[in-house]
Amino acid sequence: MRILIIASEVPYPPTDSNRAVVFNLLRHFRKEHDVTMLAMTSGDDPEDVAVVRGMVRELALVEHRLTKTPFRRLLSMLTIWPFGVLLYRNRDFAAVTDRLLRRKRFDVIIGGHINMAQYTVDVKHTPKVIAPLDAISLYYKRQLGLALNPAAFAYCLLQYWKVRRYESRTYSRYDACVMVARRDADVIRELCPGLPIYFAPSGTDIPPERVVEKEEVSVAFSGVMDYPPNIDAAVYFATEIFPLVKAKVPGANFHVVGKDPSAEVCALARRDGVVVTGTVPDVKDYLRRIQVYVCPMRLGAGMKMKVLEAMAVALPVVSTTRGAEGMDFVAGREFIAADEPAEFAAAVVRLLADAGLRQEYGRWGRLAVERSYTWDAHARAWEEIVNSVAAVKKY
Repeated sequence: MRILIIASEVPYPPTDSNRAVVFNLLRHFRKEHDVTMLAMTSGDDPEDVAVVRGMVRELALVEHRLTKTPFRRLLSMLTIWPFGVLLYRNRDFAAVTDRLLRRKRFDVIIGGHINMAQYTVDVKHTPKVIAPLDAISLYYKRQLGLALNPAAFAYCLLQYWKVRRYESRTYSRYDACVMVARRDADVIRELCPGLPIYFAPSGTDIPPERVVEKEEVSVAFSGVMDYPPNIDAAVYFATEIFPLVKAKVPGANFHVVGKDPSAEVCALARRDGVVVTGTVPDVKDYLRRIQVYVCPMRLGAGMKMKVLEAMAVALPVVSTTRGAEGMDFVAGREFIAADEPAEFAAAVVRLLADAGLRQEYGRWGRLAVERSYTWDAHARAWEEIVNSVAAVKKY
């Protein structure tokens, strides 16, 4: 099958969820299909580009740099378009897309996430799939609940209205939509009645089990640390939950692991027992030496791949309900659910004090990931999706 994938970035190295999803999709599709990728680039390492080029029949790149200035956000409020859509708007990319579609014929187009939909929404003679993975309108709706001031609330409310309108009017013009979580799918189903919605839950690689020396009374949270929901989670745990842990376990350390920490996240390193790592060579290897993983997320949407990564190395996980959203894990067996600071802290303290309990949760969590959330399972889901879309819609 001839497949065109529209990407917002070169998906290598797969250091965040968006890149990881696309990279692992390529890793599977290259075995059976003729894949062309059109992607934005912003000074990517030639060696990284070469890896992706070796996985596709054709790779077309268009230079595009994201400019997230306050002034540009302000200007975006004067238009009907969501800020993210404007952020990824590029005339050269649109022209290259048009030329590519005139030059080559495809069986299926995978149109990328919400901000890339603008490049394929008007394509009429090829079956096409939109793959937002998350419901971005749900993301902004949740942001409203924690807006710090009236200006932030007004901005989030406006973006919520714009994104909801855009999701409704844009996704309904595709032949199918791919999501990773049922809560997000419910949002899109309400906005786009009749649109076929498929599920392709995110995955992770399962590294071999091995014994490593653990850092005593250590706790970690991971992710891309300039992403607002991750910033909120790190700050929330460090300021409202971790002091309760320290009161019971004075020697405890909290590791904030991940690339591009914001100024707010970097400032947490000034607090007693908090370590902000920035980029690490391998997140899973880093997490192996930690005793307890926490996912104190209050914002965001979709699945949290970070939880899969922690469970894949048999870490016991304490998570908010929202942090575990979109994954069919059993609370009380495969992770501990806690939504209030005192409850969350008590669960962390209990795990830090009981090696047997940590081992039990770690074992059950790893088994759950092995059962349902590997990249092989993700690829099988996508294989069914592209086959179904190509077969049902005839042009």
